[in-house]
Amino acid sequence: MMHPPSETLLAHASGHLEPVLRVVVEAHLDLCPACRAGMAAMAEPGGWLFGGFEPEGRRPEPPSARPGPDPLWEKLEARLAPPAAADPVPASVPLPLAARLELPASLGRLRWWRPFLRGARLAVLCEDDRTGASLALAHMPGGRVFPRHEHLGFEHAVVLAGGYDDERGSFTAGDFAIYEPGSSHGPHTLDGDDCWILFRLGGPVRFAGWRGAVQRLFL
Repeated sequence: MMHPPSETLLAHASGHLEPVLRVVVEAHLDLCPACRAGMAAMAEPGGWLFGGFEPEGRRPEPPSARPGPDPLWEKLEARLAPPAAADPVPASVPLPLAARLELPASLGRLRWWRPFLRGARLAVLCEDDRTGASLALAHMPGGRVFPRHEHLGFEHAVVLAGGYDDERGSFTAGDFAIYEPGSSHGPHTLDGDDCWILFRLGGPVRFAGWRGAVQRLFL
């Protein structure tokens, strides 16, 4: 399986990862036991270190002796509990619960966009006003070729179901991929199950061929 870089996991464990990318990483963690174990190893001593600092001269008390609720247990309960509001992402979408819980409460009904994409459809879930990044879902039947395109910003993607091939290899459920600005590809979905991908786009994409000409004309 292909995984997020260690610095991305560390930023997530310390709570410093941007919200849009956090959703993508959470989806990967749900499908990757190795990264879940790595996150636990990062988060547990980190929480102890940062939570155990006391004014000079005072000895930090062990976590079990501290009054009040255990924040780790509260987080676990929040993950296990069903979302309070109606989930705008249909149950038919294979989006893990951990990723659903990271979605903004203001998320509206999914709106699919599918012009000239050979059976594929895309839906933007949310956008980060601070970074300009967007979070999106892609769905495409198996055995299809997505039109070739160039990334003008970083893309971070995780395969939720099915899979695809491109110039960088074969990606199946759980795999995490990063495409740098200037990179281009034309993914071919694997025969069989539909391919579902959750991804963060740090900038627009530019299609090749006649699609690119139409894109430049109308956008």
